[in-house]
Amino acid sequence: MDRRLFMGAFTAGAVTVAVGSADSASAADQVTVFNGRVSAQSFYADGLGGQAACFTTASDANSYAHALVALQTGASGGLKPDGTQLINNGAAINAVSTNPDSSAMYLSGVEKGRGTLKITHTGYDDGSDKNAAALSIDLKVAGTAAQGIYLTATDGATQGNLIALRNNTGLDDFVVKGTGLVGIGTVRGDNPRAKVHVVQKTGSAKEGENDAAGLLVEGTVRIGNAAAVPTGVDGKAGGGTLYAQGGALYWRGSAGTVTKIASA
Repeated sequence: MDRRLFMGAFTAGAVTVAVGSADSASAADQVTVFNGRVSAQSFYADGLGGQAACFTTASDANSYAHALVALQTGASGGLKPDGTQLINNGAAINAVSTNPDSSAMYLSGVEKGRGTLKITHTGYDDGSDKNAAALSIDLKVAGTAAQGIYLTATDGATQGNLIALRNNTGLDDFVVKGTGLVGIGTVRGDNPRAKVHVVQKTGSAKEGENDAAGLLVEGTVRIGNAAAVPTGVDGKAGGGTLYAQGGALYWRGSAGTVTKIASA
C-alpha cells in the first residue's frame, strides 16, 4: 500500500523506505509517493504558508486504523541528588498557536455512542494521583476575561444533557438537562422536578455516606415574592411549598392549607 506524504517541504534525520522505492516529485508542491512504510528518526514539516501535513486513513471494524498515533514513552523524571522529585514534562502532543483570531485546535466528529473527545486517566488505587485530573484548565494572566468552560448550541436548543457527572451508582450526582433543569443526587436518567432538584442521600449501609442535609447555606437566604400563589405540591415527594408574597412568608401544605409564618 502506498504511503503519501502531503508536505511542501520535508526534512528527516533518517528516512527508511521499507518496501519499494520513492518516486520523487518534480516540485516542492507536488506529492512524493513512498511505496511502503516510511520510518524516520524525526522530521520537520514547513507548510510555507499552507498546510504542513495531512494524515488520512480509512478503517473498519476489522482494521481499527488510526490516522495518527502520538506515543510518549518517557518515564518519571527520577530524583535529584538532594532527593527531591524531578518532573518529566514531555507530552505526547504539544499543540501551540500564536494566532489570536482562531482556536488553537479544531475537533469535530459524527459519533452516535461515544464522545467526540474521549479522555481516559488510568489512575493508581493507592490514591497517589490525588493531584492529577482527567481535564485540567489553567487561565493565564491575571485580569483575563476568558471563560473557563463555555457550552452553546449554535443551531438551536438540544435534547440531551448539557452536563452529566456520575460517580455514585444509579445517581446523577450533578446534571444539567437541555431544558436547563438542574438535578443534584437525582436518580440516573430521571428528569429533575424543579428548576433545581436536590435529593438527600439517606439509607446507605456504609457509615459516612449519608448526607447530613439536602442543602446547607452558610449565610442568609433570600426568597423573592412568588409571581403567583402556588396551587399544588410535588405529587411524588409530597410535603409543601414555602413562598413569599408581598414580603410576607407563607407555607402551603399538601392539603392546601396556607399558613402565614412571618409578616412583611
